[in-house]
Amino acid sequence: MAGNLIYLFMWGYQESYRISIQQLARNVLKELGAEADAEVLLVGARSPNSKNPNQVCVEPEDGQWPLSVFDGLLDSVETTYQSHHLQNIVYGDEPSMRDKPEWMRRDSVRTSVAMALETFDTAHNVTSFCGEARRVGDYYVTPVVQVPNATFVQFPALSPKPINEGQRGYGFRSLIHAAMHAVLHEATEELHNPDPGRFSHRSIRSAEEIVRIAAKDFLHTPGLSIERQYIHTDLFDALNLVSSLMYEGAKGIGHLVLVDPENEVVDFLAKFTEPVPFREPRWVRKVLQMATTGVGIIANSQYIFGLGQLTESHSPSAQDAFTVAFIDHYHWELRCGDLVLLRSHYAVPRLPQEPFDKAAFLANYARLFSLSSQEDGLHLWSLLLAQIRQEHGSMIVVTEDAASEARRLSKQGTNISPVRLSEALLRSVSGIDGTILLDPRGFCHAIGVILDGGASDTCTPSRGSRYNSGVRYVQEGRYRRLAIVVSDDRTVDIIPPLRRLVSRELLERHIATLEAARNYHDSRNWLDNHRFYINAEQCERVNIAMVKLDAHPREVGRIYLGTVTFEAHPEMDDSYLCD
Repeated sequence: MAGNLIYLFMWGYQESYRISIQQLARNVLKELGAEADAEVLLVGARSPNSKNPNQVCVEPEDGQWPLSVFDGLLDSVETTYQSHHLQNIVYGDEPSMRDKPEWMRRDSVRTSVAMALETFDTAHNVTSFCGEARRVGDYYVTPVVQVPNATFVQFPALSPKPINEGQRGYGFRSLIHAAMHAVLHEATEELHNPDPGRFSHRSIRSAEEIVRIAAKDFLHTPGLSIERQYIHTDLFDALNLVSSLMYEGAKGIGHLVLVDPENEVVDFLAKFTEPVPFREPRWVRKVLQMATTGVGIIANSQYIFGLGQLTESHSPSAQDAFTVAFIDHYHWELRCGDLVLLRSHYAVPRLPQEPFDKAAFLANYARLFSLSSQEDGLHLWSLLLAQIRQEHGSMIVVTEDAASEARRLSKQGTNISPVRLSEALLRSVSGIDGTILLDPRGFCHAIGVILDGGASDTCTPSRGSRYNSGVRYVQEGRYRRLAIVVSDDRTVDIIPPLRRLVSRELLERHIATLEAARNYHDSRNWLDNHRFYINAEQCERVNIAMVKLDAHPREVGRIYLGTVTFEAHPEMDDSYLCD
């Protein structure tokens, strides 16, 4: 049976190992709520005692990372090794002295690979995360995860800071940084196994486990940033426990300020003579009940010191104070100033984001209601967010024929003189059963409307009557309609469903990769999953490329999966594309 011919060979399972780590990284990003857009490469630096003709190996060898990126890598490794900070360190135990050269070699390879990728990162607008190097055969192998910088535009990270003398660091700049570190730790552990990549599906943790590990690691960041003598604490689990507790039937809603209590930016209103330890969650929950609007709990990563707030002169850029906002039962978020860093709901950590993509909502609204203005779309977006924040279910329907529909359904609701729906009015009128009927400009024509409509194939018995009535009404009308449904279980739906915007540059890059017929499998899968966004001219290019690929000689014993011919979707236009 023929196999793949690998010129830059390190070990027999290098491809399957890389693919398993790449899939893990993508699944982790998806689990966090980000686009699952991550690439993984392996860089092998030849060990000093090897005679292998390849000084440097890259997996995949036919990918977007040419060997020229790593020109001079071995010289860089030797230079870094000779000046390594451990060179003059003397350990008190013989095993550590024995292992020190290997530690320096591994770290020198990782550092040199990271430096070699800096130019590539700038040119391709990505951020590379380099894992620890491990010896596999003749090579020190460094796994690398690359994440598009656009991800950090959507989910901003803390600004980098220098480490003060005596501090152990500032932790991770974001939950994504912590997550990629956890992925790479898993990748390094797999490199210790015989034939790494052979049984990865058995040995590597799931994305859900990695995300939880990342959240626990990221919650060390406040303690490392605010305390000179930080003691390892499990703040993530402690906050989850506190947020889950009720106090005399009441949910814990308030905020906690993580800060050095001696910091001059702290304005105490009441200081406890005996600090409350986080290891006493019921006591902590009792203290939280005292936190009111504008008043918070002053604490570090171990103890609560009293009630107070930060002074107006405090600057979040100093990163010497973090806020934990308890939003609802078992629901809290970590902030630095106005920057939300992590949200936890029922102990499931996620990146901070709206339930729907704002750009996609506005683009879809403008497409659906062509006579509406951008301001009209923004107004409906604000109503959507206000609707979601309410404690009960509700439904808003926007329709082009709102005035005539209000008259037709007058026996099934309450008509009102058209008035632009405000958030305050929304809170009042959504307290009764029935639908709020709006026109595309956001003017309300009727409230408490019982909608009609025939049965639809898209209705489902797994959802409630509110959702199904919205589906029937939107699909039956001759005019364009939009329904925003918030169910009693807090599920939020927009009917018809929103389509996310897709990057023009990313779409073109995947088509070009397919046409080049080099390491094209990821691009073929991506294009197959994004068929809607491919226009007629691009469909023709993709189909021509697929015909050429299908005509290639096929290796004996290798499974090939065909791809259905691409056709342009009739609803596709450039408004679904960004940048």
